[in-house]
Amino acid sequence: MSPEYDFIIVGGGTSGSLLASRLSRSLPHLTILLLDAGGPNDDVSLQSFAERHTTMMTPGYNWGYRTVPQPELKGREIDYSRGMGLGGSSAINFCVWTRGPRDDWEHWDRLVGGEGTWGWGEVLRRFRKTERFHPPDKELEPYVRCDDDKHGYEGEIDVGMTAKWDPTFGDFLDKTTSYCPQNYDHNSGNPLGIAVCQQTTHNGQRVTASGAYLQDPPENLHITTNATVTKVLFEDKKAIGVEVEGKKITARKEIILSAGAIDTPKLLLLSGIGPPSHLSHHRLPLIHALPSIGQKLHDRLFICIVSIQKPTASHHRTSYPTAMTPEKLMSARKQWATDQTGELASYNMPQMIGFIRSSTILAGEEFGKLGEESQRGLTGETKPTYEIISQGPHPSIPAPHFYLATAVAFHATESSTGSVTLSSSNPTDAPLINPNFLAHPFDRHLAINAVREAMELLEKPELAEDVVRVAEGPGGKGDEEILEYIRSTATSMWHPCSTVAMGKPDNPDTCVDTNFRVLGMKGLRVVDMSVAPFLPSAHTQAVAYVIAETASEKIVGEYTQG
Repeated sequence: MSPEYDFIIVGGGTSGSLLASRLSRSLPHLTILLLDAGGPNDDVSLQSFAERHTTMMTPGYNWGYRTVPQPELKGREIDYSRGMGLGGSSAINFCVWTRGPRDDWEHWDRLVGGEGTWGWGEVLRRFRKTERFHPPDKELEPYVRCDDDKHGYEGEIDVGMTAKWDPTFGDFLDKTTSYCPQNYDHNSGNPLGIAVCQQTTHNGQRVTASGAYLQDPPENLHITTNATVTKVLFEDKKAIGVEVEGKKITARKEIILSAGAIDTPKLLLLSGIGPPSHLSHHRLPLIHALPSIGQKLHDRLFICIVSIQKPTASHHRTSYPTAMTPEKLMSARKQWATDQTGELASYNMPQMIGFIRSSTILAGEEFGKLGEESQRGLTGETKPTYEIISQGPHPSIPAPHFYLATAVAFHATESSTGSVTLSSSNPTDAPLINPNFLAHPFDRHLAINAVREAMELLEKPELAEDVVRVAEGPGGKGDEEILEYIRSTATSMWHPCSTVAMGKPDNPDTCVDTNFRVLGMKGLRVVDMSVAPFLPSAHTQAVAYVIAETASEKIVGEYTQG
């Protein structure tokens, strides 16, 4: 590792991997150093799509963070898994690929200044640039119809649906869409309705950012793993380098932080950029006062309603991996590691995803008390208020029971926001993460009504006839019964963002401008989910990729002009 490069990128996760690849290939005359605190995450045996729900438990793949006690969740400390090592959270997530509604992107564009960069038309172009879409097989034709002009076919991220069609899944979709509108492509810009979930998988394998972008790096891209950056170094207000385990590495041009919505604000604070009182409390020298660093944390909660299904029911699952004997599971993993075939190449493929717009939620008194911009952001014609998704794993249901686990996620607005702060000045200490879940009355109103509506859907005759009993769910449909269940069981979807938010220069919450530059500083940018001005109605890996795609176009444009 040389002591000097042109660019230093801190964090080889979802955004950092794409950014490093784009800059190094588009600017071959410049040197790029990509640093990551974790390992290479290149063990193919851990990339089976079938085991995507358990990869996060692998030592060295997860930072293992937890929140501070959440008052509205009975004081519970919530698991806050974040990907560690190359690929970041794309190496441990559940592989869902959702772009969000076009109204969210127009809202984003308005919030940051309305220059058009974040409007749906431009964002769609960049999604298509990133994506290598695999059209559905014939069995899915009644349920999936994707227009070519909405998808990309030459990008690096494989996106598709199921490699093995479950014959009963169609029956389940037919029953569900008799009550909810059918959506043939939830990534068209209008996600509303019930759809077949698109996911980052190909040939039974998880698609990670590092696998897509870092496998054959050009000569000017240098990748160093197991390298923890403890601070950014400055001369006056210009970032000139980073410190890695006591060693100084300098950048001739820029430092770019892509460590994610938790570790990027942590690193900025440790480097002396943030609220002066917080830095003073930890006896850290102030380099630049930026009070909103680490503030405005957004995330969303979800709960599961779990029913034991009849063996003849549609779209049920047996618990996995408990459905296999240890010997059978070991054999399946060995076969997968050898040639990516066998049971792990096809297990648990199809999922239903539904984005629902609730008139009840938007008509409530709590909605009327939101600010004008929040109300506007929630009332676009393509904007959902909550999400349902089928068939996450649920190990509390022992084999050989058949079960249906329906997750209900709450697509909150800017109402309940939290923070990421330092627990100490020691870089190895975990930060204090406070999402402030359900602190706002509107979020409680949204959650209660979303769960009630999901319960009512699952009780429709065509779906209820498949149920033996509800194993996990609220004790009733009253507000207090539902809220009690939410407070006792809800957990994070691990979609944190907005901790170094992009915005207009006159907005006191703004930390970076539309060119991703940290306000008041030179040679320092942030490119990851930290910069999102709010949490879009989307699972965040697709958003993280398009953030990096946007930043790479801007940076390359700056360094190739003239």
